[in-house]
Amino acid sequence: MTPQQIRETDAQWVLGTYARQPLFLERGEGVWVWDVEGRKYLDLTSGIAVNALGHADPAVVAAIHEQSSRMTHSSNLYYTPFQGRMARILCSHGAFDKAFFCNSGTEANEAAFKFARKFWFAQGSAWRHEIVSFSQSFHGRTYGALAATGQDKMQTGFGPMLPGFVRSDLTVESLRECVGAHTAAVILEPILAEGGVVEPSAEFVAELCVLQKRHGFLLICDEIQTGLGRTGEWFAFPASGLAPDLVTLAKPLGGGLPLGAVLLKGAVAEVIQAGDHGTTFGGNPVAIAAGLAVLDRLEKPGFLEGVRAVASRLRSGLEALSGVGPFLEVRGRGMLLGIRVAVDPNKVIEAAREEGLIIYRAGSDVVRLLPPLVLTAEQADLALAGLAKIAARL
Repeated sequence: MTPQQIRETDAQWVLGTYARQPLFLERGEGVWVWDVEGRKYLDLTSGIAVNALGHADPAVVAAIHEQSSRMTHSSNLYYTPFQGRMARILCSHGAFDKAFFCNSGTEANEAAFKFARKFWFAQGSAWRHEIVSFSQSFHGRTYGALAATGQDKMQTGFGPMLPGFVRSDLTVESLRECVGAHTAAVILEPILAEGGVVEPSAEFVAELCVLQKRHGFLLICDEIQTGLGRTGEWFAFPASGLAPDLVTLAKPLGGGLPLGAVLLKGAVAEVIQAGDHGTTFGGNPVAIAAGLAVLDRLEKPGFLEGVRAVASRLRSGLEALSGVGPFLEVRGRGMLLGIRVAVDPNKVIEAAREEGLIIYRAGSDVVRLLPPLVLTAEQADLALAGLAKIAARL
């Protein structure tokens, strides 16, 4: 099919919930993708932070093939070989005690909200039910996660939102006003990726920790986009100074297949009983097998050091472009980087596509880079050279 035929087919049969770029991708290998006309692009989005090892990684492909030839699905009524291993790896790297598996990031956040409320119910304090989240945040599009998302544009037309959710600004003053005796949990992204690659200030985090001790609420860290190597570490929360009771994960966890997880401290895990929550597909054997190939790479000696080195090179190059053309400040950590721009981000995205680069936006005035963690120094230089051309053109 030609690109025009594909576009017409989508328009006829596929619900138009996405503002798709005019790209018709056919295959990928490593950090590269090709469209149906054979043009090659450097993929700096990783399927929105999903393809941590790039496209068609041999270990991921082999794991999918091996497991799918044995069993693709069994439900969670039975034990399967690999869930326990993945849970052990994730919990050990984050100092958690239990893991719950689901299918996506929004489902992980929904589960975390339920677990937090069940915790307080078990303490005889069911009146502690409020979930506090923050302006510019993004936690998903199911109703609980949408109610927690701090972006009005995503909620418009879908009201009323679920009760029991309170929105704070990322300021000390607003935080103090929004948390209190009824707060069950606060949910925070260590870096608000979709909201413009915004990192809470050290002052804000310090006050959050003080209030956490004072009021005793649970802290949920949404690491769906920041976790599993994206910032150069297993998790982003330690470097932020946060001490979460629950962490939500997804995106890279399944090696490109749908998989999410909630990591829980023991005190919360102890109140969750059989029947309290569940999912038919969560922790699917094929997705778990693919995800273990990703985790095995993260555990490989020197891998994350390499990620940090290339990320530092990429950031230094972006900072050198600050003030050139439309490029302003650089934000983010590791392989989660944003560049605030003085023009419509879509103009930069279009220009990048013409240079053979795939990038994405974040918020109203930021373009975002989420390259695969296997990006090399040479490929980072190619990306920077293309962005320098864009700066000169715009």
